[in-house]
Amino acid sequence: MTSGNVSGHPIAYRNEAALEQLFQVADLILHHDRDIETRVDDSVIRCSSHSQLARPLVSFIRRSRGYAPYTVEMMEPMHNIVAYGAELKTTVALTQGHRVFLSQHIGDLKNDETFASHQACIEHLERLYELNPRWVACDMHPSFRSTRFAREQGKERIIYVQHHHAHMASCMAEHGLQGHALGVIFDGAGFGPDQTIWGGEFLFGGYESVRRVAHLRTLPLLGGDKAVHEPWRVAFALAALGRGPDQCPCAGIPALEALDLQQRHVIGTMLKRGINSVPTSSMGRLFDGVAALLGICVQAEYEAHGPIAMEALLERDHRLAECYAYSLHNTEGVLQIDPNPLIRQLLDDLGAGIDLANISRRFHSTVVDMVCAVCIQMRQTYQVQQVVLSGEVFLNEFLLVNSLLRLQILGFTVYCHRTVPSNDGGIALGQVAVAHSIISRSQGTPCDPKH
Repeated sequence: MTSGNVSGHPIAYRNEAALEQLFQVADLILHHDRDIETRVDDSVIRCSSHSQLARPLVSFIRRSRGYAPYTVEMMEPMHNIVAYGAELKTTVALTQGHRVFLSQHIGDLKNDETFASHQACIEHLERLYELNPRWVACDMHPSFRSTRFAREQGKERIIYVQHHHAHMASCMAEHGLQGHALGVIFDGAGFGPDQTIWGGEFLFGGYESVRRVAHLRTLPLLGGDKAVHEPWRVAFALAALGRGPDQCPCAGIPALEALDLQQRHVIGTMLKRGINSVPTSSMGRLFDGVAALLGICVQAEYEAHGPIAMEALLERDHRLAECYAYSLHNTEGVLQIDPNPLIRQLLDDLGAGIDLANISRRFHSTVVDMVCAVCIQMRQTYQVQQVVLSGEVFLNEFLLVNSLLRLQILGFTVYCHRTVPSNDGGIALGQVAVAHSIISRSQGTPCDPKH
């Protein structure tokens, strides 16, 4: 027995709505004459253990029932801000003095019902805590419903916060960090200032501003958003770029050999001519593509289907393996991680019949090595010691635990999420922290808690 909702829609918390909607997914519905006032999902928390960890690492995957809207305490009084979060797994945040009220998990703002729940949650928190925000913080992506909604509110000012900057600021704010840090931000997608899709980022800076100092080399997202649901498209691009133009990208890869001649022609033409091929530096898409190359997931039935299945092969055994090759290139002062050597070696292992679990372990270990190698170079360049790990890819337990431990061994002071989620559920907190810093700079004075 559990709370009920149709996939992609918010919890049905009114009896009438439950009776109307839920018989398509449930056999029986238990309801009551005591009405539910506010919909709140279950919280999901994970405890990670490793022999080298001083204590188990407890982290939120979803922060909701039992924990929201408990506050996050900030280092200084905040301007009166409401942050609308992101588009997926969104939460909202409102400020009062030193406190940030972070809402329960709301969900994905892809349908009208969840969007209405998003608006109702803001109104509920404003009323409950007698808040009157003057400033709005939202994601930079112009197509997000939360961003469009922010523009309609007519507040004194709207602060647009880049998605990965918000991830980084969220982790910094949670730990009360000051000064500059290096943010290792890995996720599926975020709108970059250069109009490309980011997601495998190393950012240097603080709350007010950051600069992109390194990233995963971009690959074409063939078909745009279709590639998220059909990761074989990412696999095709990886194989073609990894092998080079003189070799057939599909040869020896069962997941791609299953494509018919028409599909191969169309997708090959898209790659060659750059048709409907959005550049992305997303680490999440790299995981998707590798999972598809291995035949683990060529059609995603849910978000991060392939990466989750690929991590499951490791059976929560965090031992590192020999890394695949990769290369680092400095392009106009920005370091780029080239995964093509990795893909070539991985395909050699696949062709040699190496066990998929062993390939997965080598791939995961290589990503950990990438994190450490780039952080070492950034420390030499920027004299940075603080490193924060954020973004939904760091929900991957193997990647999180090993990156944390390896960086600590290398002498970095490393922070990861403990009280808010690493995924987009923590974005609203980061938006508040960034917006507050920008407002304080623009006004040239410390915050007056009354404003």
